[in-house]
Formats: sequence, C-alpha cells, structure tokens
Amino acid sequence: MPTTPEILETAAGATLATALLAGGAIYAAIAPTSRIFGSALSAPNNPAKERAQIALTFDDGPNPRWTPQLLDILAKHNVHATFFLIGKYASTQRDIVRRTHEAGHLIGNHSWTHPNLARTSRARTRQELIDTTNELEQITGSRVRYFRPPFGYRRPATFNIARELGLIPVTWNAIANDWMGKPADYITARCTRLINQNQSHGHATNLVLHDGSHLSLEADRSCTISAADQLINHFSATHRFVTLNEWQS
Repeated sequence: MPTTPEILETAAGATLATALLAGGAIYAAIAPTSRIFGSALSAPNNPAKERAQIALTFDDGPNPRWTPQLLDILAKHNVHATFFLIGKYASTQRDIVRRTHEAGHLIGNHSWTHPNLARTSRARTRQELIDTTNELEQITGSRVRYFRPPFGYRRPATFNIARELGLIPVTWNAIANDWMGKPADYITARCTRLINQNQSHGHATNLVLHDGSHLSLEADRSCTISAADQLINHFSATHRFVTLNEWQS
C-alpha cells in the first residue's frame, strides 16, 4: 500500500501534469507563433541583400470614419497594406471595402462577427468564414485568400476549416496594442521597438494595428491612424512595406 508521502507525491505530479497540459493548450490556442494547432503565415526572414520588410495589417474594419483617413495616408506615402475585415461591417460599408480594394490593398477574412474561434463549433466557424468570404468577393470581384482568426484564437479545427475553404491562415509577430486607448506616440514607440527587435533576429515584421473594433463600428482609431503615419515616415528610408501576398510563392 502506498505511503502518505507517496500518495501526496503522486497527486502533486498529476496536478502538475494537468497544469502543464492546460498551459500547453492555452499556448496552442492563443500564441501567434504557436504551430501546435496548425501552421500559419507570420513573417519570413528578411531578404539577404534587400531592405528589411514590414507588412502593415489592419484588423476589425471597415470603420466609416477612420478607414477612409487611413487610406488617404497610405495613398500619400504610396504604401499598400493588408486589411482583415469583419464581414458584418463590410456588408454595411461596401463603398469603403470597394475603395480599399481599388487602391491596391489586400483584403482578408476576419470572420463575420469576430467570435472566439477557440470556442465555436466547427459548423459556426465554417459559416463565419464562408459568409465573410462571399461578402467580400461579391463587393470586390476578387478572390479572398487570407484569413486571420479574431484575437488570434483557434482550436485544432480552425485552420483546417480555413484551408478547406481555400484560405491561408495568418497570425503575426508584432502587435501594436492600439485598442488599449494609448496615445499615438506610445503606439509608434512600441511598434518601432518590435520592428527593430524582429530585424535584429533577421525577421520581417507582420504588424497588427486596428482601424476598427469588434465592439463598435465607429470606434475611435485616431491614435492608430496617426501612429501609422509616423511609422511610415520613420521606416520608409530603411524598410520596404509589403502586402502579405508578397510572402507567398
């Protein structure tokens, strides 16, 4: 018969194993660099003999007030970006979606209602992606190829469903935290640090900013728009801005 210390040791080991499994599952579901639940496009290594690369990506739009101003800034700098759009917003802001596409920006799928896909059923996940792709393709007349899960959250089926629908899953390796209400200078400083950090490791940067919010169609994104302008001004001389399709052969 096991002694009391042996019983306690076994129980402690089981508790630790359970905690490790839970922690591993959380990491797999949330961490943008995790490949446990499937691979995704993040960012490649920078070209050896060319300028370092930055992909500006904007989530949670279109935003009727701030997305047009962002498009003006991008046009001023002749920079193209990638926009991951929420389907239910796109359906009400078709002119902005069309303008974004016609300006040469890449448009991606960010689901219809921005749910936590780590918790949704396979059927709902599939419908969220189908409805959004159909809406965006109807508006733009072009194929939608890229999908970013809301919050970056997923479960094992999420990326499999996306690929079954012809979508390439996308995560990131830098995020602005611009939804936290921080001023533009804070956002710019944070992004600059992350871009430089990626470059020091030889990596390009796939940067997430937000021109919209899943909580409100007309969220204030003035600080993000200002920060985007600052970042482009700062890095234009040393980096090349790309859209995600340039990282796909």
